[in-house]
Amino acid sequence: MSKHLFSLACILISLFLWSCAPKKQEINAYDLKRVLERFAQNRIQTGLMADTKRPTPTDIQLFEEACEVYRLSIPEAKVMLKKDNKALYESIYGNE
Repeated sequence: MSKHLFSLACILISLFLWSCAPKKQEINAYDLKRVLERFAQNRIQTGLMADTKRPTPTDIQLFEEACEVYRLSIPEAKVMLKKDNKALYESIYGNE
């Protein structure tokens, strides 16, 4: 029993420390690719699992959630997306 509690405590501490880690400020092409893959998957999934009782997340919410998952700075990710894929940036954020 104590082994299980110790394992659980180690996992919880690890998760806590990971969540406290600072966001990555310098974003490379691989980081943006991962964000866009997650964005695309979530976009398809929300379309397939549409629920009339819950509002569907916007593209902005989906993109920024993907950035949060990978601990990327949202402003930096937006700049890189605008530079690398202006059409997709404008479809998500408009002409900001």
